[in-house]
Amino acid sequence: MLLDERGFKRKRYADIIASMEQRAREKFGEDVNLSERQFLGILIRVVAWFMSLFAQDLESAYNAGFVETSEGVALDRNAKRQGATRQQALFARGLLTITGEDNTVINSGFLVETARKIQFQTTETATIVNGSVNVPIRALERGVDGNVEANSITDIVTPRVGVNSVTNSEATSGGREKETDLAFKRRLDRTKKAENRLVFQLLNVEGVIDAFLYENVTMEELNGLPKKSIEPLVWGGNDQEVAQTILRYKAGGMQSFGETYVEVTDSKQQPQMIGFTRPEEVDVYVNATITGNVDLDAVRTKIIEYIGGRDEDGTEYDGLGINDNVIIFQVATHAGTVAGVEDAVIQVSIDGIDYNSNNIVINRKQRAVTDWEKVVVSQ
Repeated sequence: MLLDERGFKRKRYADIIASMEQRAREKFGEDVNLSERQFLGILIRVVAWFMSLFAQDLESAYNAGFVETSEGVALDRNAKRQGATRQQALFARGLLTITGEDNTVINSGFLVETARKIQFQTTETATIVNGSVNVPIRALERGVDGNVEANSITDIVTPRVGVNSVTNSEATSGGREKETDLAFKRRLDRTKKAENRLVFQLLNVEGVIDAFLYENVTMEELNGLPKKSIEPLVWGGNDQEVAQTILRYKAGGMQSFGETYVEVTDSKQQPQMIGFTRPEEVDVYVNATITGNVDLDAVRTKIIEYIGGRDEDGTEYDGLGINDNVIIFQVATHAGTVAGVEDAVIQVSIDGIDYNSNNIVINRKQRAVTDWEKVVVSQ
């Protein structure tokens, strides 16, 4: 093992054997038999094995001290020193259409489910008018299993007189597993680059993946921003929680401007309209031609993981951030990390019709997104 100004360097099992054999020759002579079938050779290899395990533990302990190389609990502790915490699993949410007799009241907590027994509950009390009503729903359990397809929530778990049928006209979304080490490190990297306290705090709101802040501190309109105003650009997170965070941490006297406005209450119990903007999603289509004996589904997952979007199993990958271009070389590089890939030819499109090998430029109010249906991998 070596620890110097360049960091910690661990000796491998083979290195330890070589060092011990050299020491044995110094002590017993150059002609000493150190083969793996002789007692001394066997002893050296047994001791070297345990020393290599000890070296691995030392390396892990050393790496645990840094965000870039730590994992699991060690990463959580390093992040806490930066004022950040790992995001926990999130509930999938959506909208349920309930049909039945007029004036039937459906209380919050009304249970429904899919054919696969994935359950949802209404989050508001609603009344049927003109034969139907739309009501928000939330998955009963956190995670990606709650991201179900449109028209798949059709079974009523708690029957209610006056209710005839239920369905979700659109897919539910937002269900996420606990933030992985990789995703957490990417978000921590963004917090380190945060320009001010507001962006840092927005990046720590549950569900927020990326955030930017555009400012106009002049007394005239600038780049579409009114005088003395800010435009927070926020990807992810609950509208109310995002607005509350902006109100709390924005500079005094600065108006928060954007395409979405939410009313929140300030410290004096006065209502304030807080504006912010959600990034526009740019659909990215990928055609990947792979050479080699390889799992094509694994290649597709790697591409989705790089760009960001939903995989076939419902897993949501954050991928690229706001204003991050889709780089063809990086798509090919990520595809090439799958075992067996010998070569990868990548073409991309933003409409699923015209494909080319040029990078896709994402502007400052956009983010790239794809999914398992948009990524076609073939040989």
